[in-house]
Amino acid sequence: MSLTRRTRFSAAIMSAGIAGLVASALVVPSASAADGDPHLPSIPRRPSVASPATDQFIVKFKDPARSGSALRAQSFTRAAAKLGATAKDLRATTSGARVIRTSKELGDGDTAKMLASLRADPAVAYAEPDLKLQAKSADPSDQFFPWQWNLSAETGGIRATRAWDVTQGAGQVVAVIDTGKTNHVDLNANMLPGYDMITNADDARDGDGRDSDATDEGDWSAAGQCVDGSAEMSSSWHGTYVAGIVAAVANNGSEGVAGIAPKAKILPVRVLGPCGGQLSDVADAIVWASGAPVEGLPLNPNPARVINLSLGGTDPENPTCPQTFQTAIDTAVARGSVVVAAAGNEMTQASTSSPANCRNVIAVAASGRTGALAPYSNFGPAVDITAPGGDMTPTSAAEPDSGVQNGILSTLNDGPQTFGTEAYFFAEGTSAAAPHVSGAAALLMAQMGPTATPAAVEARLKRTARPMTGGCPQGCGAGRLDAAGAVLHFNAVLAAGDFNGDGKADVLARENSGFLWLYPGNGKGGWLARRQVGSGWNGFTSLITPGDFNGDRRADVLARDTTGALWLYPGNGAGGWLTRVKVGSGWNGFNAITGAGDINGDGKADVLARDTTGTLWLYPGNGRGGWLARTKVGSGWNPMTAVVGPGDITGDRKADLLARDAAGVLYRYPGNGRGGFGAKVPVGSGWNSMSTITGRGDYTGDAKTDVLSVDGNGALWMYWGNGIGGFSGRTAAGSGWN
Repeated sequence: MSLTRRTRFSAAIMSAGIAGLVASALVVPSASAADGDPHLPSIPRRPSVASPATDQFIVKFKDPARSGSALRAQSFTRAAAKLGATAKDLRATTSGARVIRTSKELGDGDTAKMLASLRADPAVAYAEPDLKLQAKSADPSDQFFPWQWNLSAETGGIRATRAWDVTQGAGQVVAVIDTGKTNHVDLNANMLPGYDMITNADDARDGDGRDSDATDEGDWSAAGQCVDGSAEMSSSWHGTYVAGIVAAVANNGSEGVAGIAPKAKILPVRVLGPCGGQLSDVADAIVWASGAPVEGLPLNPNPARVINLSLGGTDPENPTCPQTFQTAIDTAVARGSVVVAAAGNEMTQASTSSPANCRNVIAVAASGRTGALAPYSNFGPAVDITAPGGDMTPTSAAEPDSGVQNGILSTLNDGPQTFGTEAYFFAEGTSAAAPHVSGAAALLMAQMGPTATPAAVEARLKRTARPMTGGCPQGCGAGRLDAAGAVLHFNAVLAAGDFNGDGKADVLARENSGFLWLYPGNGKGGWLARRQVGSGWNGFTSLITPGDFNGDRRADVLARDTTGALWLYPGNGAGGWLTRVKVGSGWNGFNAITGAGDINGDGKADVLARDTTGTLWLYPGNGRGGWLARTKVGSGWNPMTAVVGPGDITGDRKADLLARDAAGVLYRYPGNGRGGFGAKVPVGSGWNSMSTITGRGDYTGDAKTDVLSVDGNGALWMYWGNGIGGFSGRTAAGSGWN
């Protein structure tokens, strides 16, 4: 293959009064898996990995007797003292090794020195850092993945790899309405049969009109074939390129690239042949792909949740959405399909390009590797969001191909007219940007479930978009697509008390990926930089923050797993954890559990739990990480949609309770300090808009207990306690908390 050949995809739709080249993509071939092309850089060597910073180590002694004696302390103490630290023996592992902790976190060089010192001790069998591990989807093994900057966390990427911690799009169908499909090792496993919608047999090039074979027969054209003076065009294999961006198979040995939703399925619907395709064919394809009936055709057995339209056209005399398009799109959206359209490549207003200018589509502009609007992309108010389309502008005047790798790498075929060798090409265009959004929509559909609506998907993609690099006064919609931001969200927000030992109230928040984050309070109603304090927490069906549950004056967390077992995660007072302990079983019979503070007045943290009959039970803590006998404190609590233990909000030094009913009224139940509550008092209305209500902590520094809540848009609100059982006002304390 020649790297100097550059071919524009002819992906224009053509019909009466509509002509133009829109959503085209400049294509430059990369090396196929067998080529070893000198223009592709060699895969970088893995750098040497430094020892990670840590304050915890695992040490195994050769002599088991020594492991249980005071002699081991000599080894720990000597090694730590050399680095100006002390060492504490925490516990034994199941293999007989010891877990030790140093008095300070050791940086890269000091960690290595600590390990070297321990390993030099003749009594030590081995020593290694006690690493913090994270649930993480590893980068796929696909050979060319290192050049897929568009999927990465770098500035211009969409962070797809982070989204894969939650979903890879399994169970979703994405219709690629385009030139059809080709045989490709990186696509075949994810390719459904599809349909050929080209009515004109000459354009179809397969001897007939519409049929069930969606194979791309090539869209090459002779000079002057499309319009007078048009150049000869090679086949673009455009549908193959777009499909690869959406759902190329990942981790299939050393093959090629990875798609954004690598476990989704592609439904190829052929509408584009030589010189483009007819509007009427494209409209029917949209309707058929959604699962709606089209006269004379069998129903689509695999209705698409997402429909990708990397095509378009312009009518200079009437730059509005054709009614035929609008009707088809409305039909698909009404059936639950998200419709995504390329904004076009004319460097003008996207409102002139159809179907990007139609209602109920997600119109996508293109950005380059820097995260700025690509120079060829359309823009303006009609754009909904921007996604990587590549910008292969040469970075050096002396090297025409110096910008090639800033394009989008995907699957293609190397045949100039008919099928040739399957390959991988770099390209640029809004044709490449649109399938990024389609792939992200598939991820989001998989994560949100079968009830997700097109409007909800579009709203979330927009709400989680990131700002354009350098801004975008031309109009780039909501900003740059962020697949991780769209898919990841908090499904638990907990007022944690002082979790890191700085005397200020903090918050713990769990992502649906299972990552647990600590948001340290700054004592003035805001937050310091967050940090991850755990992974794998998505296995718990309930998280409770009881305060100090084991009597060591540090804030703890209780967590219920899917079997109903209750686990105590003791806080270490510095924002981390000691070894967890099982403190109960059978807790899956409760539909609400809250850490209530000291309800019975014995100075020990308690828990309240509501069972399925609506009975509220007090589980008094014994101050040592266990329980005294439970007592019944109420019945008829099922109408309450939230039960919250905020601590003392009335200023009488007795723990109170908050509960919200189905009408959104928030009530205060004043604690009597003896394990019961007085008559309820309304303290607010309209609280049914809140997805989370949590409390127990002074977040504003005024010595009064505050309450935090998250609304349906993900805004975090801080309600300032007035010290007498109500609130003196509220302020926004963050966004994106849903």
